[in-house]
Order: sequence, then structure tokens, then C-alpha cells
Amino acid sequence: MLKSRAPWLVLCGAYALLVQELVRISLSGRMHSMDNLLVVDAVRRLAEGGSPYESARFLYPPSSVLFAWPLTGLSDAQLERLFPWGLAALLLLGWWASLRLFGVGLRSWLGVAGVAAFGLFNPAVSVVELGNWTAPVAASMAVALLLMGRGRWVAAGVVIGVSIAVKPMLVPIGLVFLLARQWRGLAVAAGVPVAVCAIVAPLLPEPGLFFTRTLPFLLGGQDEFARPYDSSLPAMLPRIGIDGAPLAVVRIAVLAVALATAWWRWRTGGDERLRLVDTCAILMIGTFLVSTPAFGYYPLVVLPPLVASVLVRGSAARSVWFWIALVPLVRPIQFIGVDFLDGGHAGYRQAAKPLAWMAVAGTLLLVRTWRAEPAAPPPALGPGHAAAAPLPERDLAARLPVH
Repeated sequence: MLKSRAPWLVLCGAYALLVQELVRISLSGRMHSMDNLLVVDAVRRLAEGGSPYESARFLYPPSSVLFAWPLTGLSDAQLERLFPWGLAALLLLGWWASLRLFGVGLRSWLGVAGVAAFGLFNPAVSVVELGNWTAPVAASMAVALLLMGRGRWVAAGVVIGVSIAVKPMLVPIGLVFLLARQWRGLAVAAGVPVAVCAIVAPLLPEPGLFFTRTLPFLLGGQDEFARPYDSSLPAMLPRIGIDGAPLAVVRIAVLAVALATAWWRWRTGGDERLRLVDTCAILMIGTFLVSTPAFGYYPLVVLPPLVASVLVRGSAARSVWFWIALVPLVRPIQFIGVDFLDGGHAGYRQAAKPLAWMAVAGTLLLVRTWRAEPAAPPPALGPGHAAAAPLPERDLAARLPVH
């Protein structure tokens, strides 16, 4: 059912829902695309001889200037109208790549359901409304997984490297290259952002501000404007009295468990596509939990591949708890009973929802990983080698739940 092609009427209806949501966003006013406008305004300072890092809200490495500069030729009004469509296209690219990793396409029932859910899923709507650069990171994650699954590790390294040059969220994925012993792919993933920074930084006025002002600001969890929306453990646990040394112990423990679980998941083998998705998801969820900030749209980086993995037996997405944890992220539903996290700011309650999903998804991955027995060592995936073939259609259909 999930792999079969959806009728044209259903397909058109799903894309009509997507388009109407994008039209609503692009016509909603100046507060939308705010994150992107802050980046572009900061880069526009270059034309006046200033540094982008004079803006407290330019939180990106020097390499990102290369990607923001083409946008400076557009007016704010044009960016507000056009940028949401570009981000939505990137999210669709990530969803397509996630589906292709498991042998299906956007025309399938699963693919159409993902498109139709766009307007109902708060992280997707938020990242497009705000014009946040997490959207290209999410697309890069999915495309890199698709390339890894097809044995094209160097190409995956290029994608990861470019993504890090834009916004360095996918640095933990370097550990996957280490686990797979793909040294050339790892060298490329690390070399691309370093090379771009080496080229761009000397052209910027006062590039050292990135290290003296921006990095300390980021490592400190930003400021009171952003902190209410931070879903990480360092931001959330102090609200219930866990701070100082106990908080440090929790962070170290969660990080250690995430690293050990990612290592063991790689060791257990099994379906190569699922192994890649699970390992990357464990690393990224662990990073989001222990580092700060981690905003409500960060789950988008791992959600599309995890949802697409429902097609494979043994995936975390086959647990009912995976889907229950997603319910609070559905936009029309308002929840009560979490006022103790409010702290006088509605953003606190919004931040609790993605944290709950990350905790549940991380726990599901942990339990399934440590219960599994190691499989026979798979052959090395070098250039020209593809991942395990998809399950036969009839076998897959027999294993999927019937609705």
C-alpha cells in the first residue's frame, strides 16, 4: 500500500495543500523570512566596508557568506515572497531523497502523505515561515544518506561538506564516515568547509569576530530572545530545578550513551539503508539533546529518513510510540498540562514538544539497537557498490501493517 502509486486526484490534492500553505506564508508580512533577512542584512554590510559579524544575529561561519551574497541583490519584499518557495523545494528534495533510499518515490502513497502533511507539521511550517537555513541542512542530510546507501561516499562527503559550509549542523556525521572507514569521503567532508572558509575569511573585514563574538554567543546558548525556544536539555532542565553539576552529569551521560549506541548500531549491521539512517539519527538526536541551542525545527534534519524507513522491518518508525510522539508537533492541536515549563513565556511550551519527540525517538533507537544481535559483517561499501537491495514487493507488503 505505502509503496504503490497514489491516484492523480490524491496527488493533486496533496500538492494543492502544499501550494496554499506556501502562498499563505509568502503573503503573511515582514515578520516572516525573518531569519534569512537577518543573515542577508548582515552580509549587505560588506558593500559598506563593514563586517557581517557586527550583527549579533549573524551566527554562521565565514564560508556561509559565499551562499548568502547572491541573495543581497534581492529586496526584502522579494525575499519574503520567493525564499519560502525555495526552502519548500529543498524540503521536498530531502523527502524525495529519503524515499528513494528505500526504493519509492514522491508519487507513492507514502510520498504523497508526506507532501500533504507539510502544512500540518509545525517544524516544517516554522522553518519555511522563518526563512531558516536549517532547510538546506535537512535536504543535505537526506541526499547524503541516499549517496551513502548507493556506495558513493566521496559524493556524500561533498554534500556534507557544503552543508557544513552553509551551516555547521552536520559535523557529527563525520563519525559515520569513521565507522564506515570511508577516509576519502571524510577528507572531502572536512576539506570543503575548511577550503571555503580559507578563501572567504581573508576577504571579510574583521573575520576574527567569528571566534571572539559569535562562537561564545552560540556556545552560551544565545540570549534571552532565543532561549525560550531552545529545546535542548541544557535549556529545559534548569526550568525544573536541574542545573549546575547535575546538569553537566546528565549532558555527559546522554552524549556517552548516544556515541555508544551509534557505535553498536553500526556494529549490528542488518539492512544497510536502515543502518545508515539509524546511526545518523542517533548521532544527530544526541547532539541536539546535549548542545544548545536546539530549536523546534531541528528534528527536520532526521525525520524524513526516519519516516521513510517505515518501509523496512525493524525500523523505529514502526513503533506506535514514534507516531504518538509526533502528535504534539501537529499544528492545529493545542495541549494543556505543561504549564510547569511555561516560565511566563509561550515559547517554553513550544520548546517542550520537539524535546519530547527527540527523547522518545532516541529511546526507541536505543532500545532497538541494544536488543539487536550483531549481523554478519556486510561487505565494504566503496565507489560503485550499492546498498542492500530493497525488500521484494510481496515480502514487504506482507510485513507492513494493514490499515
